[in-house]
Amino acid sequence: MEQTVAKPSQESRLQFLDYWRVIKTRKVIVLLLFLLAGLTAFTVSLSLPKKYSASARIKVEAEKPTVDIFSASQAPGYDPYFLRTQYQIIQSQKILYPVIEYFKLQQTWGLPIDIAMRRLKGQLFVRQYPDTSLIEIGMIDHDGRLAADVANKIAEVFESDRLDVKRQQTQKGIDKLREDLTQQEERVHAVQDKIERLRKELGVPVMGTVKMTDITMQHLESQLSDARNLAITTEARLNEVRKLTPLQLRNAINTLTSDATVQSLLQRLTDAETSLEILKQDFGPEHPTVLAMIAQHDKLSDQLNERLEGIKKGFEVEYAVSRARVDDLQKQYDEAKNASYALESDKYLPFRNAQREEDLEMKLEDAVSSRLQQAKIEMDLPRNPVEVIDYAQVPLPQSYVSPAIVSNTVMGCVAGLILGVALAFFIEFLDTSIKKIEDIEKYFELPVLGVVGQQAGLLHRGSVSMAHLEAYRMLRTNIEFAKPKGAATSLCVLSAGAGEGKSFTIVNLAFVYAQHGARVLVVDSDLRRPNIHEDLRISNTIGLADYLSGQKTVTEIIQPTEIPNVSAIAGGSGGTAKDALPLLTSRRMADLIEQVGRQFDVVLYDTPPILGVSDAAIMAREVGFSVFVIQHRRYPRNMARRAVQVVQNAGGKLLGVVVNNVQLGHDETYYYYHDQVEHYQPAPSRPTQPVAAAKPLDSDEIDLSGKY
Repeated sequence: MEQTVAKPSQESRLQFLDYWRVIKTRKVIVLLLFLLAGLTAFTVSLSLPKKYSASARIKVEAEKPTVDIFSASQAPGYDPYFLRTQYQIIQSQKILYPVIEYFKLQQTWGLPIDIAMRRLKGQLFVRQYPDTSLIEIGMIDHDGRLAADVANKIAEVFESDRLDVKRQQTQKGIDKLREDLTQQEERVHAVQDKIERLRKELGVPVMGTVKMTDITMQHLESQLSDARNLAITTEARLNEVRKLTPLQLRNAINTLTSDATVQSLLQRLTDAETSLEILKQDFGPEHPTVLAMIAQHDKLSDQLNERLEGIKKGFEVEYAVSRARVDDLQKQYDEAKNASYALESDKYLPFRNAQREEDLEMKLEDAVSSRLQQAKIEMDLPRNPVEVIDYAQVPLPQSYVSPAIVSNTVMGCVAGLILGVALAFFIEFLDTSIKKIEDIEKYFELPVLGVVGQQAGLLHRGSVSMAHLEAYRMLRTNIEFAKPKGAATSLCVLSAGAGEGKSFTIVNLAFVYAQHGARVLVVDSDLRRPNIHEDLRISNTIGLADYLSGQKTVTEIIQPTEIPNVSAIAGGSGGTAKDALPLLTSRRMADLIEQVGRQFDVVLYDTPPILGVSDAAIMAREVGFSVFVIQHRRYPRNMARRAVQVVQNAGGKLLGVVVNNVQLGHDETYYYYHDQVEHYQPAPSRPTQPVAAAKPLDSDEIDLSGKY
């Protein structure tokens, strides 16, 4: 049960290592696409036209007059959708069409008005600041000045539209109130005519149309007293306000009204004055920053003065209304007092009923008239539903917002990295060559006898690394373990295709065997394209072809080499491609294999590629034991698998596989074959001695062949 649980974890780890191996193997492609995509994104970003952004900030509030005279009866409630509505209105046709016409954008862009509207809306951005009544209106365009001008114009048109809409709504309300007032006045006149007719018919001894009751008298007296007190209070306040200078009025306004806008303007004006004094200490009076702050200070001062004048006008209106109220109540009270005693008998009941009807109609008339007067006053009062907080400024040439070179380059690099990794995996998917030792064991069911890294040279030609030398020593050791005990070491070195390193492997393997004191013979049985003589620097004028054709004896074709204890038989120049197979299958070839097997400790046969010609399969069968050389990541594995089947079908015995030209850093399994060698290498201070002549067998090295 424990093995069942542990196995998926191990497979997952191997999967991850496989993915990492693919990336490491194709790192050039990944890096190339990474750099190419990043460079392309950077170059394209530099070539794109620059876009600039400019924005203005406005403060949008619900519609109300500057002086809230009637706020006690018309306090507006909170509307959660107000700013969202204004957000959409700013982007509507009635705001943007006038802007397009003002700047002649339709002609500039050469577009119909509806398409120009969509383009402008696409370049426009409107943002609401959370938890505030501030809205930012901005535009992005290739012309920074146009972007700033359009943003400011939109704010201006929106402000005018808010004022016009409220003014039109108020005017419609006034027209309706006037119509209602006219109708109500007609009803009042009708009732008054009725009262006058009844007065004459009944002989009422009073003048006027005041209802004469004690309650009415008391009510009028109370109203008159309250109106007088209010008139005195408003008059006193108005007189005191008129005495104040503008500066005194600013200081005392908080005691006269609780207007939030006035308090905000006072605070901002104070902040502006403080900032101006600080700037004057740091800069000259003509410095642009100082001039800008002065302009802001003057604008705030004008806004405050306008608001204060509106408040003073409101006080005057309030006093005039209260004074008129006192006069009207006094007149009513006097008339009522003179005629209050005339309506005591039942004789005047129709007259009193008519007076009550008149009283009702008069109240309705007063209400309509009062509302009409209030609407007129509200319409004339200054309003500020939209306030521009910051005007859009023309952006500097270097302050463009598009293209975003850094972010585009980063995104390009990321896209290139992703594409590179995807391409690496795609190429890896298409690549069916041998990549790992597990592939050899899985597809060929053969052991790996040796792994040779890249940049390996001929061992007898000068300095070589300890890792390469140990690779061939390990190959020799594994061969001795793989072949039957006591069997002669006659090996046929095979490969599926050309250029996989057979001859290279044979020469270095011969050198390693010779180092251990063995007498080695290298036979070049590739009669079609012999090349062993080049690596061993011997003559190719005589060789195996001369012997097989009966022109030379075995002794005559064996040549000494520059490697001690190593002899060689070259391919020779006496054979041709068409007669290579008959020569290799002749009786003389079998005799040569038997004779040199008795004469030398180790005999290594070089062969042509298996899938190219049938010579190699014949040699593998005649020699008995073979070693298969596969170059890492060169040919498809099916090609190597087919070659192995050819050898096995021919009756050859494969001891194992040598993996050649391996990039050790790309696969941990290959790396482990060599990482321990680094631990036993000489210290850096000690010079590396070239591996040259063969040396006698060391005392600590074990003879695995039984002969030496």
